[in-house]
Amino acid sequence: MMPHEARALCLQPDLDKARAQLSRRDIGAAQLRELLGSTDESEWSAQSTTVELLDELGRRTDMAVHVPPYRPGRRLGALIVLHGAGGSGEHVLPYFTALADRLSMAVVAPTAQQPKQTAHNLDLAGIFGSRFRMPRWDLDGRDFPLAALRWALTELGADPNRCVLTGISMGGLATWNLSMRFWHSFAAAVPLNGALSIWESFGTDARARALLPNTLSLPLFVVHGAKDERIPAKFDRESVRTLRGLAHQNLEYVEVPAGEHGLDTLGLTAGSPLFHQLERWLAPASRPNQPAEIRHRANEDAHGRAHWVGLEDITPQRTADVHARWTTLNRIDIEASGARRVALYLRGDRLSSGDTVRVTVNGATSSVPFLPDLATVQHTFRETADPGLVAEQVVRFEVPEAHGDEPTEPTNQTRYHVADPI
Repeated sequence: MMPHEARALCLQPDLDKARAQLSRRDIGAAQLRELLGSTDESEWSAQSTTVELLDELGRRTDMAVHVPPYRPGRRLGALIVLHGAGGSGEHVLPYFTALADRLSMAVVAPTAQQPKQTAHNLDLAGIFGSRFRMPRWDLDGRDFPLAALRWALTELGADPNRCVLTGISMGGLATWNLSMRFWHSFAAAVPLNGALSIWESFGTDARARALLPNTLSLPLFVVHGAKDERIPAKFDRESVRTLRGLAHQNLEYVEVPAGEHGLDTLGLTAGSPLFHQLERWLAPASRPNQPAEIRHRANEDAHGRAHWVGLEDITPQRTADVHARWTTLNRIDIEASGARRVALYLRGDRLSSGDTVRVTVNGATSSVPFLPDLATVQHTFRETADPGLVAEQVVRFEVPEAHGDEPTEPTNQTRYHVADPI
């Protein structure tokens, strides 16, 4: 079975039928995971088109797509571009095609739609006016930006480790916020004339800033026009200052002296110094594969997961934290707060079937047998279409209150729950 056939099979509506086909070919959980992450040796076809995109809520929109000419030696990447207020994917796409061509990346630029709950537009009122009723980007992860990422992975076969998020103005706001919530899904992010939160027009937005440390593991290239009067550069300056104070290892900030709010004033045209600076910076960008240590914050279950660990049942109006690390080959130590459970997404690239994993959560230790499950591989791939987020076993643990005592050995029945096969 070819990798693209395995991916298509896992995305079929009838999971039981797909599982039966896999079983007939004697493909188990580990082999399926490896197939999903493998590369098909095939050329892609250059094209520029508009497609219909469906989000998780069943809403539809148009998405402008540009696929560069094939260049051997590198997998196709994807640049997800988010337009500003009043714009469209078709309008913003041409600004990025030259950059994407040089980097062998497809450009996918969806067009925002009006959310079903128009009250949510209040989060743009501070900058764009209290009567703002235009289409906008939703930040809960069920909107078109992540649907565009999924489309690039499934329809274009884009390399999941070479997907980059960028956006201008309202799209810059979304780039910051989606990067904080779903940093593990991208190789890099490039917010343009954006801000962490428009509410900072009235003072510090503590709830948004609590998530900013999530981007410490994500390369960032931030651009802002010094003469931008719609979203002043001071917003990005403050976020960059905070991240540098936290020792961000891959952060670039460019403030364009003559730049205004419009994208065409920032000097990103092909051949310009900023164009080449961004090209050189993006060229090596690649998402790390299964990092051994994860630090993540979340204030909603919708963005509780990062790579192989997730926070669940997060306390309302609280920011939950998790610090998870593989301390040895078969041991995971976790400190968590603000959530009732943590989930581990275990894979066979670290473990063999039947291995015992010792998991300590806030000092309480459990021993968990690694039992790969074909249905779990299918289900976790269907969630994001991202092979890097596939798991062969999902195990959930109750989070005890953190304390300084020595680890205890409670019974497995009360400490953890292995997710039922899907």
